[in-house]
Amino acid sequence: MRTKTLALTAVLGMIGAASAMAQTPVYSLNAVGYINATIFPGFQIMSCPLIAPNGNSIGALFPNGGGGTPTSNQWNNLSIYNWDTAITNYDPSDTANAKQANKSGYTNGWTQGGTNTMWPGQGVWVFWSGGSPTNVTFVGTVPQNGSPYLTNTMVPGFNMVASAIPMDGDLYTNTNTLMTGFENGGDAVYTFDPAIANYDSSDGYTTKHHWDSGLQDPTTTNLTEGFWYFNNGSGNEVWVENFSVNP
Repeated sequence: MRTKTLALTAVLGMIGAASAMAQTPVYSLNAVGYINATIFPGFQIMSCPLIAPNGNSIGALFPNGGGGTPTSNQWNNLSIYNWDTAITNYDPSDTANAKQANKSGYTNGWTQGGTNTMWPGQGVWVFWSGGSPTNVTFVGTVPQNGSPYLTNTMVPGFNMVASAIPMDGDLYTNTNTLMTGFENGGDAVYTFDPAIANYDSSDGYTTKHHWDSGLQDPTTTNLTEGFWYFNNGSGNEVWVENFSVNP
């Protein structure tokens, strides 16, 4: 269904110790790269599993202001909808179109100034009203162990989340994206399939620490794909992912 490309480059930063007694280098290893993701006509739940150099605001990830090609009005058919768990409703949508992009007060050609976000681990609704698929390229740093983006807190009720790791993930068996320790019977995952413009079947916990083994399909999420997580309990649940490029 989705055409995506992931390219990661391990970048070594070396600082030599300025000492006549010892010349021990100190290494800092970061993984940086890019992801090409396809946006299909209609709705889909997306995420950006990279920390972009200019921040993960909608205006930075989907620049739509002046300056000529390719940043001028190229996202006029795109709408973004962020779910706010505090109000259990959507924030005002960021919507770009030709009139707004040419109008003063619309930073980067977006309503709301393009300030809505798409951080690693955060899912958002994306609506593309163009007649054919289009592509977006995300560039940035990969979250690693110790990054706050690898810890996702799910409050009671519905949460729109995603894996913060730039890879396909099986929520049932993958050691990086594995969801463990959740004890609420009735918790559920809902993934949306843009090919059928509808939800896949839900997957839920039937006993402590276990998925319902009869409902495996929605436990697999794709690169840049977000999903709904329903926390059926009265307290927060925490999803911690593990990823490191360090040897």
